[in-house]
Amino acid sequence: MLKTIKRNILQWWNELDKKYFLGMLLFSSFVFFPLVSQRLTNAYDGMWTTAEYRVGGWELSNGRWLWPAFSFLRFSLQLEPINAVVCLMLVSLGVTRLHMLFKPAWMRTSCIDWLAGLCYLANTVIGCYLSFAHQSVEFGLAFYLSVLAAVCVIRSRSIAAGVAQGAFLLALSLGLYQTDLACFCMVLLAWFLVLLFRGEEGIKLRCYIAKCLGSAVCGAALYWGILQIILKISGVAMTNYQGGADISVSGILKNLPSSVAKCYELFYRYFFGTLVKHNMLQETAVVFVLIFCVVGAALACRMVRLIRRKDWENVFYGTAALLVLPMMCTVFMVATSQASFYIPMSGGLALFLPVCFWLLDSSREGETACDAFRKCWNKAEKALILLTAAAVVYGSVFMSAVDQQAMYEGRQATKELSDLIAQTLVSEGYYDNEIPVMLVGNASSSPLFRTHELYHTANPYARVGLFMAETAGTIRFSWDAAFRDYTPIWLNLCDDKTYQKLLETEEIAEMPTFPQEGSIRKMDGVLVIKVSEEYHLDADWKNKMMSGEYD
Repeated sequence: MLKTIKRNILQWWNELDKKYFLGMLLFSSFVFFPLVSQRLTNAYDGMWTTAEYRVGGWELSNGRWLWPAFSFLRFSLQLEPINAVVCLMLVSLGVTRLHMLFKPAWMRTSCIDWLAGLCYLANTVIGCYLSFAHQSVEFGLAFYLSVLAAVCVIRSRSIAAGVAQGAFLLALSLGLYQTDLACFCMVLLAWFLVLLFRGEEGIKLRCYIAKCLGSAVCGAALYWGILQIILKISGVAMTNYQGGADISVSGILKNLPSSVAKCYELFYRYFFGTLVKHNMLQETAVVFVLIFCVVGAALACRMVRLIRRKDWENVFYGTAALLVLPMMCTVFMVATSQASFYIPMSGGLALFLPVCFWLLDSSREGETACDAFRKCWNKAEKALILLTAAAVVYGSVFMSAVDQQAMYEGRQATKELSDLIAQTLVSEGYYDNEIPVMLVGNASSSPLFRTHELYHTANPYARVGLFMAETAGTIRFSWDAAFRDYTPIWLNLCDDKTYQKLLETEEIAEMPTFPQEGSIRKMDGVLVIKVSEEYHLDADWKNKMMSGEYD
């Protein structure tokens, strides 16, 4: 067995396109160097977690049953920049596997092929993964396993082997992060289009469809079965977070029309709205309209070639595949139609254009075009796709830079504020008795909180200091993290019940904000410090922040 494992590892290493992999890794390291070197984290979970984070019941209740195993292998240590580097390596490996799938070793790696990989690695979703220091490795591994599952399905010579291998790897990926189902489905559908455009026979296409559907259904069933067994053994129940406890086959079928509509709506809002700020060029809507015109025209040309062959079965398959492709970007929403969308779930959407570029590049006519006009058109098409891919990379790099700058400026401004509060507490003799402290309000709304205007153009997750006011606990987590990691000093924060009780009092409403006279008062044995006027709890705060609706 050990010899077999060794042989498989050596084969994997020998087949790996090391030049492409190193290029992707170096590029992603360059783009996210500020985040990695400065150990930047996001405004919520990334900020709250410590260097030692023990994964347990909460992760299991969310369906992430494989996460505790990998946390155990890392001794529950979430040390930076190690996690960030490992995450970038895994994502780069996944992108390299996609490159090797669409452009085998015997085909020359083109500029479009390089840019397609860079498009994904420069996307803000990668920066968002890295900003969750305690789970960035799991994010990267989930993506890699989903890609590997799709590659195994595609390359297997038999239906049984493809279904078995794909289902197993997909179940592992879903056990880490369920939304990477979108990446798995998108790659399979894109390769199906490549087969169509290359003129594969109908029997091979039908076998491929059987492999894809079988691996997806069996993978999801295997994931769900293992989850139920682990939940029963551990005594943990599924939480209703993002509607996880309500998932059922009947519920999926009942809500299917609204779920499908929501998938297309999210696709539109991502590329032509403000669902996620993923590219600096999306502020000018006409740019992405032109990008989709180029990609759409190139796909239409390939469909015209199918029609000319008069193979109507393949024409039907191709039309259906192109219509379904945008939905695959958020296919996981079909299972949880009531779930709120937030940035870490946008991996499939971020992969849409790169997959389209690989698809178009690997299905060009090239030298086989039969007349001068089509040869000319192919050259023009290649140039347009190249320009389009370069524009996407360009805008993505700068948007990722903006998010990282916001994280850095927000952390610095929050640190200055917490330092000043700590100095005031020391000068007023707080540490003589260490009574409980209640910090009221968002750091970013304080009159002392100062950043560049760039801070307000970043995605909400990156605006450190914009504390989540979902519950008293989330506010406490944020302020505790500021005084633990930024200042750092010991601060005895009051419990959540006391916080919620005092928050609605008229006395707090009438208090001025820190550092004005009267901004620090003792109430019911608690030292209250009013940082800003924005302090009321909002149960929908998390959804607003993560969906980009909060400003």
